[in-house]
Amino acid sequence: MPFPFLFLALSLASGILLSSFLSFSLLTWILSLIASLACAWLFFIFRKERHSFLVILLSTFLLGASLYSLSDRNFEENSLQRLKLSNYADFYGTLYKSPSRGPDRDFLFIKVKKVFYENKEEKIRGNLRITVPHSSESSSSLNLFIHDEIKVSARLLSSRGFRNFKASSLNAYLKSQNIHNRAFSKSALLVERLESGKKYSPLHLVSVIRQKLQQKIENYFSSETNALSPQGAVLEALLLGERSRMDSSITRSLQKAGIYHLFAISGAHIAIISFFLFSLLKLSRVPTRLSYLFVIFFLVFYAILVEGRPSVMRATIMAVAFLLGKLIWRNVNLINTISISAFILLVFNPFSLFNVGFQLTFAATFSIILFFPRIIKYFPRLPFRISDILVLSLTAQLGVLPFIASSFNRVTFSSLILNYAALPMVGLIMAGGYIFLPLSFVSSFLAQLLAKGMESFINLLISCSHLFDKFSFMSYRIPTPHLITIIGYFLFLLLLLLPSKIRRQKLVLIVLFLVFFTVLISYPFPSLSKNLKLTFIDVGQGESILVEFPGRKKMLIDGGGHPEGTFDIGEHVVSPFLWEKGIKKIDYLVLTHAHPDHLNGLIAVARNFKIGEYWETFSPLESDPYTEFKRSLSSSVSRKRLFRGYSHHERKVRIEVLHPEKGEPYVYTINNDQSLVLRLSYNQISFLLPGDIEIDAEKKILESSGQIKSQVLKSPHHGSPSSSTEAFLHRISPEIVVISLGEGNRYGFPDQEILERYKKIGAKVYRTDVHGAVEVSSDGRIIFIRTSQ
Repeated sequence: MPFPFLFLALSLASGILLSSFLSFSLLTWILSLIASLACAWLFFIFRKERHSFLVILLSTFLLGASLYSLSDRNFEENSLQRLKLSNYADFYGTLYKSPSRGPDRDFLFIKVKKVFYENKEEKIRGNLRITVPHSSESSSSLNLFIHDEIKVSARLLSSRGFRNFKASSLNAYLKSQNIHNRAFSKSALLVERLESGKKYSPLHLVSVIRQKLQQKIENYFSSETNALSPQGAVLEALLLGERSRMDSSITRSLQKAGIYHLFAISGAHIAIISFFLFSLLKLSRVPTRLSYLFVIFFLVFYAILVEGRPSVMRATIMAVAFLLGKLIWRNVNLINTISISAFILLVFNPFSLFNVGFQLTFAATFSIILFFPRIIKYFPRLPFRISDILVLSLTAQLGVLPFIASSFNRVTFSSLILNYAALPMVGLIMAGGYIFLPLSFVSSFLAQLLAKGMESFINLLISCSHLFDKFSFMSYRIPTPHLITIIGYFLFLLLLLLPSKIRRQKLVLIVLFLVFFTVLISYPFPSLSKNLKLTFIDVGQGESILVEFPGRKKMLIDGGGHPEGTFDIGEHVVSPFLWEKGIKKIDYLVLTHAHPDHLNGLIAVARNFKIGEYWETFSPLESDPYTEFKRSLSSSVSRKRLFRGYSHHERKVRIEVLHPEKGEPYVYTINNDQSLVLRLSYNQISFLLPGDIEIDAEKKILESSGQIKSQVLKSPHHGSPSSSTEAFLHRISPEIVVISLGEGNRYGFPDQEILERYKKIGAKVYRTDVHGAVEVSSDGRIIFIRTSQ
């Protein structure tokens, strides 16, 4: 058998996957594994090699199931993971990774030993990630290293993520990274180093070296504010694998162009490093086998330098396995080598299987190995290896397309062309970078010259990512593809590898593959709704409401958002929720008022979806997020300003504007009482959506509006005490009140007195901080409610 480890790796992965769905006990899996191994041994004794191998595959399957069950139990039962605290506590422990730097915050990774809270000390074990924002009172970066003993005062964050009728990806991510909990510390002043790590500890030394290299990059690539420049952040990502400081606009352009994978240190980077090392060693006339050993040693050191990031570890293990195979056997089967790498990674961390980076790495690698030799023979030999690079990009794309469409909701064809220019440029920038880093310690003048040259190449690389911006068909977003589409795509792609046994077999398989390929990249399925359906999306402390009218039309009212920080609610919460529902177009995009917790998420929504009409009331004159949002809206979008008295019909649903009164459209600042208030009526059922209005606006609505009685009320201003007056509630007489807010928000919403008012009028209250997303639908007579929690 030419590649037995392929079947072993697939068996191990299958066991892990099955165990994630089943709730069998660990003991059940282990006993089954022992019995299976015993059977394999008996078959081997009686020289039944084929039967023995089949049972070994079964044993490997059961090993995968046992490993996942054990790892999952250990994670869920970890004392830090189970710790629930609402207030600040003191966490004592040791740094197990260097601080990760971001544009506005740093991340600390602590192996916790004990926690002091509520005047008591408790021994707690586990890995904790702490977010520390930058502030004017403290240094912009934390001067800490691996193995430093530290104390941090911090508040634990919720581990539930955003609950929107789909299992949160946050818990899966934390498991894959072996992080048991997350916390937030409001200032670097609350971080105290108790004892420095051992000076001669290898990991401590590597951490010191890494941060000195980062400091050199900062010194030679600084912006006008003395922060790391966008070009420096790109170089840091390419050389050290630290992408958290890259400018968000650059990141988006690279993702859209399909070349962002070049900035995650992986197989391409390890290949570039190995190529330069082998070339240098060949020039130095170093023997081939000794070159293998030197490259292995350097790659292992490099993996430690970038602190074992998963993508680096995957690429390094694959490269080292290949080079060791060349040293031992000379002829190496690539499929076997890759399979061994996957096997090792899954044994040490079964949760890796569910990591999209793991999936992309092995899907691309296997696709290149299987399809490159079969496709390259149909291409002419062109100079500068143009054909090779094009076919490499094509075969890698064949393997990763369904994963990218499913995980990132993106289809990109521009990368097939741009990779030809981007790959050599990345190689040159990395080569220059590895010369620049040691040179910066020797000659400031030469390092400055080299930095200027690399800056030009980085700017050129960034410019390349914009080449196809005007051609929307080259890169676009799509809803999450159905599982059957992905299965059909891979099934017929792999069947193409089989030798032809019947007439026109290849032609039939190619046609069937192209059918699934077309469905995958176009998502031709309409998103239909039988009833009027409103979903109050869980966006934390903010608000976003999806309205699905009977038929195909959709309305999105607000998009949530954070006033501070770089986390994009629109990109990571609202858009994925819409894609999961198969939505490609928002017919009516509505902004109630331009406050960050309603506006900021709409920026990404405007980029990601086709917009029919945009509705708003007043526009702020000075608001950077609002300006960016308006830029994101296509020029073809119809725009309307709505004021009291406007009405619109969408089939049998009537939409009325109850507030505000018409006035000067441009204002310096937006206040809550300028919120757009909508009332949706469908036969006998009405929904009142009052934005963030407060007492004054409520009075004006009571004075000027006619019928406002509604069965469903969205709580004004997140359940704050400045809204929901008794007169307003009495006039509406809601049966159901939905409050959109974040768990443990700093405003103390919802106000207890307001909750008592809702209870007093007999309304059933649903809260996104408690119930997650709340879906309220009606056929015009009966109300149906569903929550994600």
